[in-house]
Amino acid sequence: MKHEDYKEMIPARALSALDAADDRVLSEHLLQCVDCSRELDDWQAMVVGLAVSADPSEPSTQLRERILAQVRNEARTAVNSNVVPFAPPQRNLWSSFGSLGAIAALLVFAALLVYVVLLWQENRANVNRMALMNKEIQELRSAQDEQSKLKAIELIEMFEAPGAHIAELKATKMAPGAIAKIAYDPTGHAMLITGGLPVLPKDKQYQLWFIVPNKSPMPSKAFSTDVKGRGMVEVEVPAVAMDSGVFAITLEPMGGGSAPTGEIYLRSGI
Repeated sequence: MKHEDYKEMIPARALSALDAADDRVLSEHLLQCVDCSRELDDWQAMVVGLAVSADPSEPSTQLRERILAQVRNEARTAVNSNVVPFAPPQRNLWSSFGSLGAIAALLVFAALLVYVVLLWQENRANVNRMALMNKEIQELRSAQDEQSKLKAIELIEMFEAPGAHIAELKATKMAPGAIAKIAYDPTGHAMLITGGLPVLPKDKQYQLWFIVPNKSPMPSKAFSTDVKGRGMVEVEVPAVAMDSGVFAITLEPMGGGSAPTGEIYLRSGI
């Protein structure tokens, strides 16, 4: 039973018009509900006030006789007739809502349907995005594989070219375990390969230098490495550095510089 049902019983209780069953149910509710108890007190106070404020009057003899006659007549009718009690109607939660409840239920269903459709569309969009990303990754890997193959072919051709030179760069105390080799042909076209170099700090790159006696170090390209210290870069070796020069690799700011500022990590001629 809802709270509103109890509140509907309160005026009848104040007028002593409740049947025994409803009176018992309301009494149990009043033990727990302060709000309803206060409302019952207000109704009873109003009933008492009306009774006190009414002017007393003596009913006439004719009125008394008419009331008694009507009571006797109703009593005889009740004895001679078959009284069929009607079962109290069951309270239906949904019927109390009426058409408003049906409209609310319809709106809730529509909102759920829209929500499901939006979830489906979002999931489909995510699947499409993932497929596109996977495709781009595969294309990038294919491009990198193709580039690596071309580099390897170029390096092999360089090694096989008449008059080709290969110089090995050995690690210093700055990069224990690092290795590097540079292969170059008679024209000075060269390929530098490294491995085992330390992970690059932020905003830093490795740079190759050509060191020739009685000359300042000549800068070459700056390059980056992967997480295993591997790198590959094409460079041009100056003619003066082909026979007597020393190759060295240092750590420099991003993009390299015109003069070395960092420690030597690898060098030839050690």
